[in-house]
Amino acid sequence: DITHLIRAAATQPQQVTVLGNPDLYEKATALMEDSHGALPVPFRIEQACNALHAVSQFDASVAQYLEAQGGEVPDLDALGGFPKTFNLSCKRSHTLSGGETTRQKAGLYGTYADHFETVSGPPVDYQAVVDSSSAAYAIGEFEKTTALIVQRGELMSAASANDLDTAIGRAIESVEWDLAQATLAVNGSMDAEGLARIDAKRFSTLIAPHFTGKSALDGLRLLESREGLGYEALQELRSVVGGVVVQDRNRSAVNPFSWRMPSAIQPLVTDWENMLFGVKISRHLSSSACVAVKDECVIGRASGLALQGRFALRLKEIGKSLAGSIFVFDEGIDHPEILPECKGLGATVVVHPGADPTLEGDLVQKANGLGLALVATGVSFTKY
Repeated sequence: DITHLIRAAATQPQQVTVLGNPDLYEKATALMEDSHGALPVPFRIEQACNALHAVSQFDASVAQYLEAQGGEVPDLDALGGFPKTFNLSCKRSHTLSGGETTRQKAGLYGTYADHFETVSGPPVDYQAVVDSSSAAYAIGEFEKTTALIVQRGELMSAASANDLDTAIGRAIESVEWDLAQATLAVNGSMDAEGLARIDAKRFSTLIAPHFTGKSALDGLRLLESREGLGYEALQELRSVVGGVVVQDRNRSAVNPFSWRMPSAIQPLVTDWENMLFGVKISRHLSSSACVAVKDECVIGRASGLALQGRFALRLKEIGKSLAGSIFVFDEGIDHPEILPECKGLGATVVVHPGADPTLEGDLVQKANGLGLALVATGVSFTKY
């Protein structure tokens, strides 16, 4: 009955005001005091719309439950999180100055503002929304102090260290030649001294959990990331012709205890942190991808490859030594001759999913002949 009462009240905003959140009581009381006991019409209509949206979501949830439970045979897809009818109702939080191109109009809907707050600089635009979201999901992988750089939605670099300045410096050094209007994200608080060391000409957005003693930097947007960062989201949407694809978010657990080491050469104890770091980074790159890591820092990456075998050419273009690094592939190595190229570039350990048992014998034989440690995680992060 409560839904009927809410619906009836919300359809009469001129006579009745519906408040759906106790946090609004103080605001409503203040408005009534300012208006001699009355509430402004815009406020009433806004709250009426909120109430009607809430009731419609409740009705949709009941319908989804009945669809899943009401048949002779339970709908296993619906019980698994994919109902027969998908309902999406989000309020507009931002009107953006442009979309993917400056010629497109765009609006941002949902709870983005619950996760990020602009504390300085220009309002968020399309690039800031895309980059901050990519950065949030990637930085959520790490507990150790970490800095990472995202540019046009692509993870460019990352580094972990014992202090924030070192992590930032190493992440920037890795792609110093390729920075323009990028986003820098860190998982530690930044003070005014740290901000002063950031080159605003290279970055358009800086993301941190908190800025202490913050001062505005010309053209640099400061975003404070709130707890959660949206990383708890279990599903994601992608628009397609005539609708949307709903899929589980790529959050497969990274469990090093399940990894296999079939080669005669075994990784060193000191390699494990780097292997774990590289695997976490690899699943945030565009497939096919290979990332070279050393001292918990990305020192080379090749992503978005049409053919896996082109990784070596891409890494050579970087023009820096990869000696002593660990190579991590986001999909299984498809030919044994890839391993000599890894060895020639300086790799000591090669990590890949290793999900194809028919290739493992040849790969192990080649790795043993080269003196390479081969590690199979058993989990592929290939993106299509």
